[in-house]
Amino acid sequence: MPYRFAVEPWGRAPGPLRRRLEERFRQRHGLDAPSDLSVHELTVGPVARTYWTAPPPDGVKGPAPVLLVLHGAGGQGPGMAAMTGLHCRGPAAGFITVFPDGHGRVWNDARDAPGVRRRRSIDDVAFLQALVRTLASDGAARADGVYLAGMSNGALMAEHLARHGLLPVTGIALVAGPGTQTSRRSMPRPARGASVALFAGTHDPLMPYGGGPIGPIGRIVQRRRRGNTDRGLAVGAEDVARDWAAANGIDVPPSIESWPGTPDGLRVIRMEWRAAGRPPVVLYRIEGGGHAWPGGPPYLPERFIGPVTRSLDASGILLEQFRAQEAGPS
Repeated sequence: MPYRFAVEPWGRAPGPLRRRLEERFRQRHGLDAPSDLSVHELTVGPVARTYWTAPPPDGVKGPAPVLLVLHGAGGQGPGMAAMTGLHCRGPAAGFITVFPDGHGRVWNDARDAPGVRRRRSIDDVAFLQALVRTLASDGAARADGVYLAGMSNGALMAEHLARHGLLPVTGIALVAGPGTQTSRRSMPRPARGASVALFAGTHDPLMPYGGGPIGPIGRIVQRRRRGNTDRGLAVGAEDVARDWAAANGIDVPPSIESWPGTPDGLRVIRMEWRAAGRPPVVLYRIEGGGHAWPGGPPYLPERFIGPVTRSLDASGILLEQFRAQEAGPS
């Protein structure tokens, strides 16, 4: 089955020339589809949906926790696996790791915005709920131990699911997509607590770090974005972090740690909300960072998505935080 980059800016089927160019780009940046993924189909209502599973974890006694990894707009599961490396690292950490495909390569993250209105007819919540039930039906996966990781549109979807309690979420990792104003307005405080890791770049051209209009990819269209809410409004990364800290019962200010500049020139500010016996909330503020998965290969040139830090390992960080949550509160 063909797939595209984790974020595809054009939103239409590529022609033969562009397919060849994309193939060269994937090969050059290590984004080829992993060979160890298995594709499956699940019919939800009138729609046949697809998802990709990594090999099961070894040496796990009893049902294992599920890690759902949600791609960005225009993507598919294999591209997300290639970009994050979670098809290998997730099972090695003890998680049943799954890469679902959004219908039409996008997720209906419940944004109330004219530019994404056509997505509203697709019930992605029902799909992901049915997927978790399917994974748990043979006893290998835990229906009540769900972790979500998402990039961009996939992160917005993950935050919406967790905020509204639509899945029994134990932990979420949000990369370049803290949350939407629509979802937050209808549920100001998350329905249940969870361990949360956020990664956000201060120079993200699509998701403003401090909140505001969500933009398309590309500097030319970015110049037209200012004040345009056709694609909805993002919540500021620190506001989302504070929401989750409150949901977790943490009422103390965050500890703040400034990491020195990385070899790629991007400094990281780590903000952690923590209290004894409570799931933590950790925000990695990437100074000057763009719309990308930290530690992953750049899926598009910098002029479209901004700088990518290869020195911050988002996949390793989220797995470490999720494993700590599985081990129990500290």
